[in-house]
Amino acid sequence: MSHPHLNIFDTETTGFPLWKEPSDDPRQPHLVDIAALLYSPTGELIDSFETIIRPDGWVIPDEVAAIHGITTEMAMDLGIPEADALEGFLAIHERAGMRVAHNCSFDDRILRIALMRYRGVEAADAFRAGASYCTAINSKPICQLPPTEAMLRSRFRNQFKTPTLAEAHQHLLGEELVGAHRARTDTEGCARVYFALQERLAAA
Repeated sequence: MSHPHLNIFDTETTGFPLWKEPSDDPRQPHLVDIAALLYSPTGELIDSFETIIRPDGWVIPDEVAAIHGITTEMAMDLGIPEADALEGFLAIHERAGMRVAHNCSFDDRILRIALMRYRGVEAADAFRAGASYCTAINSKPICQLPPTEAMLRSRFRNQFKTPTLAEAHQHLLGEELVGAHRARTDTEGCARVYFALQERLAAA
């Protein structure tokens, strides 16, 4: 039975996925911070899960900690095991009919990596097959940001830039996203962007 609820989520990690390598490659990044918010289709927050993950044989690189503010020492003090964090996420996810993230390709891959580590290939494949919605892709034609200099030098020179969460939030809501790059803050921002997009579509 499908559920109408939405799992709006975000992850912070030890680094970028190794895109060309399989999800069970031991060099793949680990979760650092994760948040999952269960919303009704009308925007009511029903339940939530968020946690920092305690490193177990790995560290959070300084250059990554500089982005999200979570150091190895902080995570060791405040975090829970990665497997437990995944279970908390799944407790929200399994009650939803669709997952929503800003830049789904990143967060989806991070979750598939974690699922491969602790649940196996069937769980990772089932997650991948589920319905998803990317606020980055869907806000791109609305925000219509000019291409970057790098895009102008490439075959993407005639395309709009994909907005960051902060850019989409500013454009759609007219408000700065304060506290970006922490999972809970970004998830709440993603939720506001998602529901603003739905309002735009309904009014079109």
